[in-house]
Amino acid sequence: MGKGSPPAGDCCNDLFDAFEFTRFQDAEPPKRKGVYVIRIHQRGTPAEEVREKAVGLAESIGWDVAGRFLRSRLNRLSKIGDCPTIYIGSAGTYAGSKNTLHGRYLELATRHTAKYPVWALLSSGWELQYGWMVVDEHPGSAEEALKGQYRMAHGGRLPALVNR
Repeated sequence: MGKGSPPAGDCCNDLFDAFEFTRFQDAEPPKRKGVYVIRIHQRGTPAEEVREKAVGLAESIGWDVAGRFLRSRLNRLSKIGDCPTIYIGSAGTYAGSKNTLHGRYLELATRHTAKYPVWALLSSGWELQYGWMVVDEHPGSAEEALKGQYRMAHGGRLPALVNR
């Protein structure tokens, strides 16, 4: 596994020096608490084209409730800029939580808020990396600290696929 090769662009990379990175589809994060990040390794089809195509697909199903929900997720693709960091999250933030880095990674295939944009990018030639850092005590605090550093570098904005 190892650190993985560097992503496209070096904005914010120093925030994640302590992280283990691998190709998104090959990730095997541990069953431990911690913080994780999704970043761009190589760009594919322009993000706005990816968004338009994915939203068109969502609208083509003809179910307004689903279409509105999918649009709300897929419109986050429009926020992708030069920074390769597109998501920062954590696992096991609450007392007694059984959530792990491994579990959060698996949720990107089923119920994670960023799953649809990630799927759209992966299906459009983007190469993404999944990275993690084990944080046994207070992973939520570590996540908030990283998001704070990210915001300082980006005029108060969060990564593109983070909504809060």
